[in-house]
Amino acid sequence: MQETSLDIGMDEAAFGTEYLDGAGDLGNDVRGSGLTRPEEVMEMLFNSPDEAARFYEQYSRGKGFAMRVGKKLRNKNGDIVRYTYLCNREGFRQKKWLELEGRKREHKVVTRCGCMAEMRIKQNDQMGKWYVSRFIDDHNHELLPPKLVEYLPPHRKMSDVDVAHMDSLRQVGISVPKIYESLAAQAGGFDHIPFTKRYMYNEVRRQRGMRKGDVNATIRYFEAGAKADEKLFWRCQVSADQHMCDLFWCDGRSQDDYKIFGDVLAFDATYGRNKYNLPVIIFSGVNHHNQTCVFGAAMVSCETQATYVWVLQKLLECMEGKAPKAVITDGDRSMRMAINEVFPEAHHRLCAWHLLKNATTNVCLPRFTTLFRYCMLADIEIEEFEQHWEAMLDECGVRDVEWVQDTYRKKLYWATAYIRGRFFAGIRTTSRCESLHAKLGRFVERRYGILDFVTNFQRCVEFLRDNEDEMDFRSSYGTPVLQTQFPELEKSGAMKYTREIFSRFRESLQRCVQITVVESQPCEGGTIYVTQKYMRPGRKWNVMHVLASDKYTCNCQRMESFGLPCVHILSVLVRLDVGSLPDTLVLERWTKSAKFGLYDDVAGDKIVDIAALYRMRMGTFLQHCKRLARLVCNNDDLFKLYTEQIVQEATNLESMNDSGNSVGVGGGGNNGRVLDPIGVRTKGTGRGNVQVGARGVKRRKCSTCGVVGHRRTRCPNRANMSVPNSQDEVPQMVSQCAAPIDFPPVENIGVQDCYRPSAT
Repeated sequence: MQETSLDIGMDEAAFGTEYLDGAGDLGNDVRGSGLTRPEEVMEMLFNSPDEAARFYEQYSRGKGFAMRVGKKLRNKNGDIVRYTYLCNREGFRQKKWLELEGRKREHKVVTRCGCMAEMRIKQNDQMGKWYVSRFIDDHNHELLPPKLVEYLPPHRKMSDVDVAHMDSLRQVGISVPKIYESLAAQAGGFDHIPFTKRYMYNEVRRQRGMRKGDVNATIRYFEAGAKADEKLFWRCQVSADQHMCDLFWCDGRSQDDYKIFGDVLAFDATYGRNKYNLPVIIFSGVNHHNQTCVFGAAMVSCETQATYVWVLQKLLECMEGKAPKAVITDGDRSMRMAINEVFPEAHHRLCAWHLLKNATTNVCLPRFTTLFRYCMLADIEIEEFEQHWEAMLDECGVRDVEWVQDTYRKKLYWATAYIRGRFFAGIRTTSRCESLHAKLGRFVERRYGILDFVTNFQRCVEFLRDNEDEMDFRSSYGTPVLQTQFPELEKSGAMKYTREIFSRFRESLQRCVQITVVESQPCEGGTIYVTQKYMRPGRKWNVMHVLASDKYTCNCQRMESFGLPCVHILSVLVRLDVGSLPDTLVLERWTKSAKFGLYDDVAGDKIVDIAALYRMRMGTFLQHCKRLARLVCNNDDLFKLYTEQIVQEATNLESMNDSGNSVGVGGGGNNGRVLDPIGVRTKGTGRGNVQVGARGVKRRKCSTCGVVGHRRTRCPNRANMSVPNSQDEVPQMVSQCAAPIDFPPVENIGVQDCYRPSAT
């Protein structure tokens, strides 16, 4: 038995094809256009409750109100047999919310007014269809005009396409307001967007809430990435209360890079890159283009020796036990001790820039800094170094300074005279690490959590790898113009070295004309050539050529230190009329073929998850839609034709897929077994890097009595203080405060004296 209904009294123009959903949900549904009498609504049949809900939602949009789902009626078997769709102003606000004590926020406006408009549907057991059993269209409030109906909250929603578009733009660091403005420009105005910025912020908050923990979402991200990259390696260390302490990760391409370029390792910690304030350690090196390449990264809760030992052990485990031959750091004590424990055979070099900074801080003499720089970087013999060091101590009078004595004891870690012959790929400082940290700052922000940081860090790594691929193309495409007097040797270097390394090789080849071979001395197995610079007879270098292996060595040891032949060896090659570089003088890591055949399958070195794949497909499909739109939108007939076809196909697909389930972010996984890390304070951290919740309230202190709770102007002891009441007392107070200060002469202050960094 059907229930009675009221006359809806709706004209044809109030509900037509012009009221299209922003996502194209119903559009030109034949049953949604031209309904004028309640009898027609009562005769409608629906295949599913979702189809009925879409109809009533579209009807409410055209009528001037919003719809919400009411109560559902179940039978004794638990199956739903009746659905009710109501006006969103049905019912009344509960009294307890109006009389809530201690309320701080302003009350929201009252929108519930007891409207009785509704539509009920029941299922016909014989046909399997859903029919309308009750339809009431009598509202006790004013209906909105079409211009304002889009501002009703139920009609303002983000479709899956909008969410995917927003996520893609947020991935490249574009803010939500800028994304909203971009969408408005594409839609033709802000009034054509079916949602506001608040909905975008709510969607971001919803996605973060679905992760079930920042660390667990990161682990699920790694697990999904491992399906595409079998070499993906990650390890997590938790505390006794299950909070994450340390995290290390490295993808497959970084491991392949380490196999080739892992002989030299540089790492340093950077701060303020995440909301937990965890220090980030990035392991990097130098590739065959003399560019920075990333080997791995870690987030740690503290910078102790035990933490660095754990991180270096995970790096060693990830790289199948291969240890670097040389390590460059800023000289942190915990780092130094951890390196000696995990990499005992590696030579540890201290950063030259940090040493000069500490020299400026601890000695504060510009002349000392200049002489110390010469002792550290000059390519001289050990005896000369010792002589220059003693002369510097006597000239500057710093022999008894503790920092100078301690630095001299560490001379094996920084003096070029003692380091010569050890391969460091030309790295003297951790400036590459600082440059990498600056690039990372373009991709990450302080407010990022663990997952956001990891995903954007991988974007930064992909950016560096794209630069490397571009340099591979430049090195393999075309031939450099020959410029030296030795075209055969120059062409040989151009064919073997990458473009950047070849430019350095050519500089040495151009300067070798200044070197003269003064004599040759036969020796066992080869010949020793004595070379000197033009008109510089006081300094000679010996180049030994072994005939059996065709090997060249020079006592300047530049070949061993950087991997390129020095000007002395090149002058000998010119003397011997050698037209091609011997293989013994070509280091494989600097050649074009250093990574030959490693990355034929470029699809397997990226970490992708299900949500990223969904966004990728969404972007590809939108590109095809834009291509169609450029051809269709200039013609009215084509626009109507293709719009009807697209809406019809979308409706059919939604019916097949049960309204289209979207791909969520996060979901499933670890059930919260690892808790998020606790915010930390790193060394040198100021108040600005402390989390807002941990700062506490800064209370004002009186500058007169020092008591907290009032200011100087309201100090109760102010009346008891003596205040000068005559002009004679003021000069006397000023004279007591103006004690003489001895300033150094202006001409004696150097640039280094103006720079006072903290000592490490």
